[in-house]
Amino acid sequence: MALNYTTEFSPLVAERFSKESITDAYAGKDYDFSGVKSIKIYSVDTVPIVDYTRSGTSRFGSLTELGDTIQEMTMTQDKGFTFSIDAGNAGEQMNIKQVTKCLKRNWDERATPLIDKYRLVNWINGCGLITAASSDLTKSNVVESIMTDGAAMSNKLVPYKNRTVFIRESLYIKLKLSTEIQGLEKLGVEATSRGHVGYLDDMAIVRVPDNYLPDGVNYFIKYKNATVDPMKLKSMHTHKRPLGIDGDVGECRFLFDAFIKGTQVNGLCANIASAKVVAAPAIAIATNKATITCGTTDAVIKYTLDGTDPKTSPTAEAYSAAVSMAAGQTIRAYASKSGLVNSAVADATN
Repeated sequence: MALNYTTEFSPLVAERFSKESITDAYAGKDYDFSGVKSIKIYSVDTVPIVDYTRSGTSRFGSLTELGDTIQEMTMTQDKGFTFSIDAGNAGEQMNIKQVTKCLKRNWDERATPLIDKYRLVNWINGCGLITAASSDLTKSNVVESIMTDGAAMSNKLVPYKNRTVFIRESLYIKLKLSTEIQGLEKLGVEATSRGHVGYLDDMAIVRVPDNYLPDGVNYFIKYKNATVDPMKLKSMHTHKRPLGIDGDVGECRFLFDAFIKGTQVNGLCANIASAKVVAAPAIAIATNKATITCGTTDAVIKYTLDGTDPKTSPTAEAYSAAVSMAAGQTIRAYASKSGLVNSAVADATN
């Protein structure tokens, strides 16, 4: 990067635009990664309800040991940046470069967007529910679409509270202009420090730059606690004239990640153009065997037979041929393909 020397230099720096974190207020922070790089989350199984029998030794049904499943989350995003400010250069530029301000500037302009984009991509690819939109959403149908997807989450027993709609900027315009919204003062009027601009059907609305979302994503509804999003380390340091440098050095390191709780994938729902998302797998069961197909050519299908989420479970297997199933067993599957958003999770019970 060239250095610009002048005989007269304004003490004011022409700052670039930057945004506060879009995702941080809505990230899941239930679990503590302090002192560790990985954590294991236990999910305790449930058992079916049966008719009580008033005689015999198995009046409550067949006795089985209550099982559990384990999801391991290992952090992978270990990032950093550094720069130096030579004392000679600083003096000849009227000391406009101050290390602490430059560290914050780099965090705001580089690190924050990187974290936001990473979280959004991971959250969306981890969705249990996806609506493949066959046509563009308009101001006439966008409100109905969002409420319909919200209802799909409710039908999966996702709590009503703590839901947020992340909507791309270009679609937010249509939402704001929709007939239904014209009578809702809250949308677009109530700006808050948390970053959302209003509510729709008790869901906070957050505007997101189009390029923060995967191509084709119209909006994404998130139940806050469906994810685990640790920021384990965020350290910034300034070094005054370290060995070998006549000047100052700024350094920053941050360790973060974004995980989906396998038991709560239905707390994530995305509306995506059908050409940009893998088709949901179709599962057919006959004579105790499950056949899985996908409408997207060359998509890779993964499945589980133990009730766990195939997107996060260590027991997920790649599908290649019909899968044998026991009576009452449930198979869950999703499909992926490079360049497209992962499919929704499909399931069927034998």
